[in-house]
Amino acid sequence: MDVRADVDRWLTEHHVVMNGDALMCRVPHSARDWTMLEEIILHPVQNGTPIREPQRDSAARRALTLAHFAPEPIHRRFEVCAQLNPGARAVKFGEDELTYGELDSEADGLAAILQEQGLAPREVCAVLMPESLAMVRAILAVLKAGGVCLMLDPARVDARLAAVLRASGARTVITQRAQLQCFEDVGANVVCCDADTGPCHANWPTDCAADGVSPACAVCRESEGDAPTIVFQQHVDVLDRLEWMQAIAPIGQGDSLLQGAEHPLDEAVWQTLWPLTHGARLVILPQRERMDLERVRRLIEQEHITVMHVNFRG
Repeated sequence: MDVRADVDRWLTEHHVVMNGDALMCRVPHSARDWTMLEEIILHPVQNGTPIREPQRDSAARRALTLAHFAPEPIHRRFEVCAQLNPGARAVKFGEDELTYGELDSEADGLAAILQEQGLAPREVCAVLMPESLAMVRAILAVLKAGGVCLMLDPARVDARLAAVLRASGARTVITQRAQLQCFEDVGANVVCCDADTGPCHANWPTDCAADGVSPACAVCRESEGDAPTIVFQQHVDVLDRLEWMQAIAPIGQGDSLLQGAEHPLDEAVWQTLWPLTHGARLVILPQRERMDLERVRRLIEQEHITVMHVNFRG
């Protein structure tokens, strides 16, 4: 069996986007397709010829240039969706789910708390938590507060954590109760945001004059023995990515996107915001269930998933 040829054919028939080892694909509808999806998830192709990201066509390029003239920050698009359809289902994790209105309100409450804790406009706020409703709420809250979102890996909390915070200038951290001990000696303002409880705050955050060229997120580039390097991405950079995704694989109201694959931390913000800025629904598959193909199959049917992420390594 020529696995590479079969994978190439499957991607041609069910393509959406390739980016490194993250594949966004339309949900398969036949037994043959399910077999190939299982092959990709459980038995990644190991030869050295990667499948390259598709070339951006002229429509995609035109869409990308428009993002550079967008005056609003990226979270404004989510807020518009929440105002237009607050009862629409926004994000689900396990048995817990939030509508657009609920998610917007909870993110506003957390953003107000962050500002009270001293988070200033364009200042970095670190987020250390696993994928969950709380993580989605935290990303939106940092942006609403005018901050810059730095995602930290919960699986790699070590002595270099303080160095990362120093390099980024982050004085505020959002985490969960289980991770509080990691920040006992780093001198940061720690805001606890657990998955089971939303922030109880009656006030709205102070509106910040963020625009397309304001920094939206920060990415830590680490190398052994060297000081961490922090790379900033502007709101327009995230808008670029989302417009490109929409040009190639448009999603909108009525679509449900299944986040069922690991992705690099520098992709966490745009992958979370893609459905939420276009009126679609984000369904996050818990980590422990991601290699259970029968569970994935049932979830796709139950939640009417139309687009999903799966792992692929070339």
